[in-house]
Amino acid sequence: MKTRFHVSLMTKVLVWLLLHLGILALAFVGFVGWQLGMGLDSLLSGAAGERLRDFGDEAREGVHGLPRDEWRGVIDSLASEKKVVARLLDDWTPSEIPRNVMEKIRTMPPPRGEGHRRPPPPHGRRPPPDHDFPDDFGPPPREDEEMMPREDPPTSFPVSRPIFLARGEKGNGYWAGVQVALRGGPQLLLVRSERLDGEGMFFEFRPWLWGGLAVLALSLAFWAPFVWGITRYIGKLTLAADRIAAGQFQITLPRRGGDELGKLGQAIEVMAGRLDHLISGQKRFLGDAAHELCAPLARLRTGLGILEMKLADVDQRHLSSIEADAQELATLVEEVLAFSRAGNRTPQQKVVSLEPLVREVAAREGGVNPLQISVSPELQVVADPTLLTRAVGNLVRNARIHAGEQARITIEAVERGEFVEVSITDDGPGVSPEELSRLFEPFYRPDVSRSRDTGGSGLGLAIVRTAIQACGGDCAASLPSAGGFRVTFRLRQPTRNA
Repeated sequence: MKTRFHVSLMTKVLVWLLLHLGILALAFVGFVGWQLGMGLDSLLSGAAGERLRDFGDEAREGVHGLPRDEWRGVIDSLASEKKVVARLLDDWTPSEIPRNVMEKIRTMPPPRGEGHRRPPPPHGRRPPPDHDFPDDFGPPPREDEEMMPREDPPTSFPVSRPIFLARGEKGNGYWAGVQVALRGGPQLLLVRSERLDGEGMFFEFRPWLWGGLAVLALSLAFWAPFVWGITRYIGKLTLAADRIAAGQFQITLPRRGGDELGKLGQAIEVMAGRLDHLISGQKRFLGDAAHELCAPLARLRTGLGILEMKLADVDQRHLSSIEADAQELATLVEEVLAFSRAGNRTPQQKVVSLEPLVREVAAREGGVNPLQISVSPELQVVADPTLLTRAVGNLVRNARIHAGEQARITIEAVERGEFVEVSITDDGPGVSPEELSRLFEPFYRPDVSRSRDTGGSGLGLAIVRTAIQACGGDCAASLPSAGGFRVTFRLRQPTRNA
């Protein structure tokens, strides 16, 4: 039989919550990607535009007062600090700039303000026709204006202005264009980065990351107490159901208001109370019936004894069968009384030394083969001595009856954390594995090797379980790998003072 992988309800809810948040995150990333796919220029209206503007102003201030041939070194130094590549448009070769970026440069609007036109080329000549760079960031001047002298630009230039942000085709990095007011007129500063974030200049991932983590933390903080409360209460309901299945009906569950789980808890408490009343009434009825049967049974056996003295020897053999039936009935009544008393008797819990009690039972129930006892003298348990003695005696007697007088019976006790486990094992025929779960039911007798012919009434193990549960423990039956039959019960050890 395959073992099913167990996952707690709390884990399932948290996994579904994380999956939900993951789907929302993917949807958000998809939406942002769609928006960025429509154009990265939208980022310039936010913090990216401010960072590019500041970078352009730094470049303008850095080259202020320096000759033109020193500008590139200053801008390279500033760009290296930002971990990007930045140059004025004239310092790039056309082959270095992707075609789509060049198209953006050609189609971008002219500089703002007057007097921002680029100075004319030397000797009043225009650049060669095959030059790919646009002139004045706008349409070319009219022919009648080519040779006209131009006024010097004003000494005060506006702040730098981001123009575009685009991804280079064929994965050729990310490019930004910044209009910078320099000596002689506005210049286009191209900034390139291999990544979308531009090392923090184009796009800042960390605020989004911290924001997502904050949303996740708030979601967990909001949902975790609610889910924890539900799963914790369900765990208490499960424990209560297990206790009811084990025959412990004194169940008390915390109040949870009027929701479905609270109503379920109240229903379990009511059910446990009714079962307790029913089982207790059943045991009282058995005890009362057995007690009432004791008197007529005693009179019957007394009458049989008187009649036996008056009958001739020939007729006494007919009377012996009646006496055997009366003896069997007396034994059954005694066991019913013991079962009823074990369940209805208020246990007197004490610290009991296990080894002397086991040896006393072994001496009383000893047979042809003495019991093999492996119990440490230091082991102690908290139990009712009378009920514990009855349980151990019933187990030894049960082994003698069903495994035979020649059976090898072993009693062992070991510590298991806060508990002591006591096992009584015989090497008899045992039972089938399907019957193990029912052996502790009252009046249950397996069909194989445990019938009325062997003297069993079906109450021996039921008395054992009732007595052990009254002492605050539990018990179970098993089949050893070497064969035979074993019953193990567990009782709590006394609390040791630190």
